[in-house]
Amino acid sequence: RDYSEAVKWLRKPAEQGYGYAQYMLGACYYFGRGVTRDYSEAVKWYRGSAEQGNSDAQYMLGACYYNGLGVARNLSEAVNWYRKSAEQGNSGAQCLLGVCYYNGRGVTRDYSEAVKWFRKSAEQGDSDAQYFLAESFYKGLGVAQNLSEAVNWYRKSAEQGVNDAQYMLGYCYYYGLGVTRDYSEAVKWLRKPAEQGYSKAEEMLRELGVSLR
Repeated sequence: RDYSEAVKWLRKPAEQGYGYAQYMLGACYYFGRGVTRDYSEAVKWYRGSAEQGNSDAQYMLGACYYNGLGVARNLSEAVNWYRKSAEQGNSGAQCLLGVCYYNGRGVTRDYSEAVKWFRKSAEQGDSDAQYFLAESFYKGLGVAQNLSEAVNWYRKSAEQGVNDAQYMLGYCYYYGLGVTRDYSEAVKWLRKPAEQGYSKAEEMLRELGVSLR
């Protein structure tokens, strides 16, 4: 791919106010594709696109505010842009808006609101949202505690490769939490994150006398 050629072609429509071109040009600056990475330029183009309603640009502008990239860090502004994107169905923004509510970042902590957004994102297949939704069911935060529902969502997330979810699914199988106790299933799921250096899974397998070799 010749990104510098793409940047040349994107710049004219972006300068003429075309929202999608602005979003794409912002992404080039954000990731340093075809141009020197420049977060403040990325923010400028993301903002132009976001203000025209592009949900991906709104999501990325929210992330820039959240992380203080190219703009002063401002969590309530991050929440504002995540929300605009989330309301348009952007699963990444729905997940991160849920995280903001869960942790009380840029917004008053509200577990039930967090669960609402985790669920919307999880149902679209977002693996992180599936894990956070599972955690909410496991701990009974923002929703009635339900271990079998927790296992259901841990499994969906684990199958997409999320180490935290794989560990918790193995843990639930070992202790029979929300699922029939099954030692071999426990070992199967604990082994996946352990092989990637996930220390809690390695430790649990060692305690069970299972070799990783």
